Amino acid sequence: MSLRDGDNKRLSASSSTSSLKSMTGKSKPLIELNDEDLESQPKLKLFESPLVHDRKSSLGGGASKTDSFIQISGPIGIASKSSAEALPHPNVYDDRETDKEEYLQKNDDSMYETPEFKRYEEATNIELFYDLFFVANLTTFTDVTDINSSAALKSYAGFFCILWFLWCQVSLFDVRFVTDSILERVGKAAQFGVMVGLAVVGPNFDPSNQMERTFRSLAIILMFSRIILGLQYAVVLYHVWYFKNSKVPLALVVASNFVAALIYFGTIFGFKRGNHSSQVFIVWYITAILETATNIGISATWEVLSFKGSHLVQRMSLLTLIILGEGVIGICKSISTIVENESSWTTPLIGTVIAAVTFLVRSWTTDTLARNDADNFKYFIYMIYFDWMNRAQFGTFRQELWAFLHFPFHLALVLSVEGTAQFIVWRKVVEVVAGINAQFSAAGRAFTGNSSVALSSLFVNVTNDIYNNFPPAFTQTILETQDAIYIIGNATFNSTEQFKGISTLFSVIRDSIFDSFNIEPPESKNDLADDPNDEWLRHMEAFKLVFAYFFVASGLTLILMNILNTISRPKMTKGDRVRIFFYFILGILLSSLAALVSSDSGFSFAQSAMVLPTVALVFVFVMTFGYTKLL
Repeated sequence: MSLRDGDNKRLSASSSTSSLKSMTGKSKPLIELNDEDLESQPKLKLFESPLVHDRKSSLGGGASKTDSFIQISGPIGIASKSSAEALPHPNVYDDRETDKEEYLQKNDDSMYETPEFKRYEEATNIELFYDLFFVANLTTFTDVTDINSSAALKSYAGFFCILWFLWCQVSLFDVRFVTDSILERVGKAAQFGVMVGLAVVGPNFDPSNQMERTFRSLAIILMFSRIILGLQYAVVLYHVWYFKNSKVPLALVVASNFVAALIYFGTIFGFKRGNHSSQVFIVWYITAILETATNIGISATWEVLSFKGSHLVQRMSLLTLIILGEGVIGICKSISTIVENESSWTTPLIGTVIAAVTFLVRSWTTDTLARNDADNFKYFIYMIYFDWMNRAQFGTFRQELWAFLHFPFHLALVLSVEGTAQFIVWRKVVEVVAGINAQFSAAGRAFTGNSSVALSSLFVNVTNDIYNNFPPAFTQTILETQDAIYIIGNATFNSTEQFKGISTLFSVIRDSIFDSFNIEPPESKNDLADDPNDEWLRHMEAFKLVFAYFFVASGLTLILMNILNTISRPKMTKGDRVRIFFYFILGILLSSLAALVSSDSGFSFAQSAMVLPTVALVFVFVMTFGYTKLL
């Protein structure tokens, strides 16, 4: 190779490098980032439109013209010029718009007719945070409310209805129009304040013994909650004001919220001092049902407010999980109560705790069968509900009906899980009381004397042994015990007075056991509130109530889950129809077991260890039958 040839090659390489540098310097990046995009902290807007497209500025004006028409480089080049100019021979098979102005006009008209809202496949963080307030309210009210009478049951169900419909109204807005802006965060903060207000008045919510200040405050809280929702819908109305067929439905929703707020405000004057049994609070439930039905009805009539493409199904399923979680909390608290009062860690107790922690470990002893199946019962409901749930879109009207029916389903579910938690403790109390009766019976059979003083000393020893294992919670219990023993020791042997003293001693000890396990009797309606025998009878009435409402709620839970399953199914086979029919029959039979408590045999069954296993076996059959291939 000659020197000249080498110089030529070096010059050629240098020229190529210079050319490459010049090309690189003139080229622009595919994505240009400005300073705002590079900022790590996002900026919140005062208003954030829930629309996919920008709102029109006026009725006559078109969409914003700042957005340039997208230039697409292709084989026929129709984006930048007409087909006649682009090609020597126009493509007669291409029917796309070739006129940019005509395309923009048609696009503007389409946007002007129907607004397109942003949709989220999953719940946003702000929605999940709002759910925490629901959980806190439900847990707090459950802790302060003992379902031991029909009045307490009505109070618990009534407050849950208020809480549920408030959550539902907020969720119906969020699944369609949730955004992130300063105004939206202020609205959410106000809704959080409403939830805190419910937590304040919740512990004193008792329709059978109304406190004027509590019920008036609750009416004001409900009024403000609907005003906030009305303002939030009004903001959405502002964004869609220049879209056809959008103002009327949104205006109706805004009006319905403000009308509901006025109704709640009007109920304030129905609660007067001295009247502790006003029926004005029933208006709250009627209003909540009507406004929710109105919201759903409007969304079914006008497509602009449809729930299509929203995460409404997920929101309802999340609330189901929350209620099941409340049931798990109740089970854990019941187990903690048992552990606190156990004198030693027995094998059945260890099996109970393990069964509550995990579903895989099972201890089938008689003592732990009920508590073990309580945990399994929750797990079966969880599996059946989510196995039957249709996660796909299954029709606008059916989806809305499916969502609305979650109210009775969640009410039945929350009562069934609360009844389960109560039965765990009740079963333990029944076992302890049976053991106490056995102790006294054995002591009575071993006594061969005829002295009242000796009999009194025997009962003192047995009572001290019981109180060493389960110390009395109140000083009054000790005083009543001493009075009963005094009567036994000073009465004539085998006299009626002595037998009455023995009966009173039994009642005092049994009532003390209930106190140790934090079971409160319902309030007495007569002057015998301090009589231990009367207190024991009131405990038994509470036990019958828990038995009855637990079976009714469990049966309704199965029936309503079956209805939700039927509504969400796209199509059914003959086998599906057979299953659904049997599920309804099982639900009805399960609810009818509540009537057994009025008979002697039924009351004996209620005190046995087979109450929770009976319900659990029904749900085991439902799950097994669901995976059995039929016609």
